[in-house]
Amino acid sequence: MSPDPTVRDPARPAVLLTAYDRSRYLAPVLDAWAAVRGLDGWHLRVAIEPSPVSDEVVDLVRAFVRTTGHEDTEVVLNPTRLGVLENPYAHLDALFRGGHGFVVRAEDDLLVSDDVLELFAHVAAAYADDPAVATAHAFSPDAPGPGADELVRTTEFCPWVWATWRDRWLDLIGPTWDRDYSTWNVEPGFETGWDWNLNTRVFPAHGLHAVAPAVSRVQNIGEVGEHGTPEDLVPAPTFAAHQPPRGYRER
Repeated sequence: MSPDPTVRDPARPAVLLTAYDRSRYLAPVLDAWAAVRGLDGWHLRVAIEPSPVSDEVVDLVRAFVRTTGHEDTEVVLNPTRLGVLENPYAHLDALFRGGHGFVVRAEDDLLVSDDVLELFAHVAAAYADDPAVATAHAFSPDAPGPGADELVRTTEFCPWVWATWRDRWLDLIGPTWDRDYSTWNVEPGFETGWDWNLNTRVFPAHGLHAVAPAVSRVQNIGEVGEHGTPEDLVPAPTFAAHQPPRGYRER
């Protein structure tokens, strides 16, 4: 199945989960998403890259749908491998152009807390009319101490489970997305790619901010990946799989 700009319910916010060939990570990540409160109010698209284990990956997602009963799930197997730059771009753009107003981007090696969508729903509404807030995040590397209800406004972009609004995507994030490693700092190949571009070039150039929780709702378990090594993992010492329902407030 190829990327399709049509969606079943564009009035809903959406979650985009990208996956490739790491079923050992995807299985616990899907278990974490199965425990997320409020998922039934979101459209879910799982964008899978072709690989020798594509059938296994698709089977895991189908099992997730059966277990959770989350019927508003698209399982999209790309006809050719798009890569780590183009796969998220193609599907984010399809979801926004299909009408979704707010989309969360998740990955196959990022565990989430069970209140992650409650947090994103709050941020989506609270900052919808603040164009200086370009993205919402779920990750924090902070040490224990702050309250789990606290949100922090930051100038840093982090790619580990993040979200944005349709207007921010169409007006700025989509058009400036590095789809071929053509942007860089100092010299070609250094600090390149869409995440570096947003964090070190687009955000500073436009005076943009992100809103993130002081207590992380994400734990990265992806020791091995396209650009990942065990040394690249940033710990999330405040992460907990369970967070009780609560309100959220900016610090």
